[in-house]
Amino acid sequence: MSEVYYSSIFSELTKQVQARIDAASERRKRLFDQNVYERFLEWDTPTVGFNFEEIIGSYNLGVAAATLDSKGKEPIMGTEGLATIAKKVLIHQMTLPMPIEDYRKVLQLLDSRMISDQAKKQQLVNLMWGGVERVVESVQAKIDIIFLGALSNKGVFSFTQENNPEGGVRGNIDYGMPQENIATADTQWTEGNIDTVDVFEDIQGIVDAAQEKVTFDRILLDQKRLSYILRSKKMKQVIFGTDKSSSPLLLANLNEFMRSNGLPVFEVIRRMTRIQDNGKIREYKPWNDKSLVFVPEGRLGVIKNAYADNELRPEPGVAYSNYGRIRISQWGKGETDNSNGVEFTKAQSISLPVITEINGIYSLSVES
Repeated sequence: MSEVYYSSIFSELTKQVQARIDAASERRKRLFDQNVYERFLEWDTPTVGFNFEEIIGSYNLGVAAATLDSKGKEPIMGTEGLATIAKKVLIHQMTLPMPIEDYRKVLQLLDSRMISDQAKKQQLVNLMWGGVERVVESVQAKIDIIFLGALSNKGVFSFTQENNPEGGVRGNIDYGMPQENIATADTQWTEGNIDTVDVFEDIQGIVDAAQEKVTFDRILLDQKRLSYILRSKKMKQVIFGTDKSSSPLLLANLNEFMRSNGLPVFEVIRRMTRIQDNGKIREYKPWNDKSLVFVPEGRLGVIKNAYADNELRPEPGVAYSNYGRIRISQWGKGETDNSNGVEFTKAQSISLPVITEINGIYSLSVES
């Protein structure tokens, strides 16, 4: 086999990326950000073709969106994430260029005679790994945004200016949550109603409505809603009785009560992402804090995915590695490309989270 040419300034050190991923997988150690989707979804077997219309038909999804051409190229971004939805595939990808200042630092490091080869190698790997982390976490964040957005919004995810400002796509993906699975609290869970609203009755109403259809394992909610439940006067009365209703209620006590009575336990969804909007970075929380979501035990769906183009046809001069079904590419540009010296790191996933258990998921809106 002929020797692979690495155009990247990191040369054969790019092999360390896949080696580090493989080693961490063997130790079951998490390398990247704390993602929620990995707990509830599993990656489906990749396909060569990825026809979006077929997935819509197979999983009863609805979609209405302006789309990019399927041959369209993603913008190259200075820092954070991006996702584009093409006509027949959903491509989540981010490309990160190395600033020229960092590029010069690498050259200085390579030229240094004061640093041992081993220490030099470790510093280079650590510098290179920082770029890999950022692009992979960007793609993972987009998958979480779609999954958590749909899960906490009655099975519908909307591409908006807020969550996809630079992708240009607008429209909805409807996962088809049955109308009978959607409920709204009669009395809103607001601060003004905290002493009168019966949060336990609202929760029990969902459990009763679903008892012949599904057994819930847990109730997913925002920390703000959990705090409201813990401070609710009537919930305290249910657990402690009238005499001790002024006692502080903690999550451990609440979940023990729920578990001992055959009810689903509460789990807080903590996920904050960051989105780039024309060069400005802002935080974005994908979970709708006005909803409680009741889910059964086990996986809630799959992530349909396809092979990236460069998996089917790798390009010379590019180093590739895989984190699961996220494809990582590393390459360099220079004088022969009529370019200043610059390094690129890219992560890509052609995929769509599909909530296959949507018929067994219930949503309770507690505030308008």
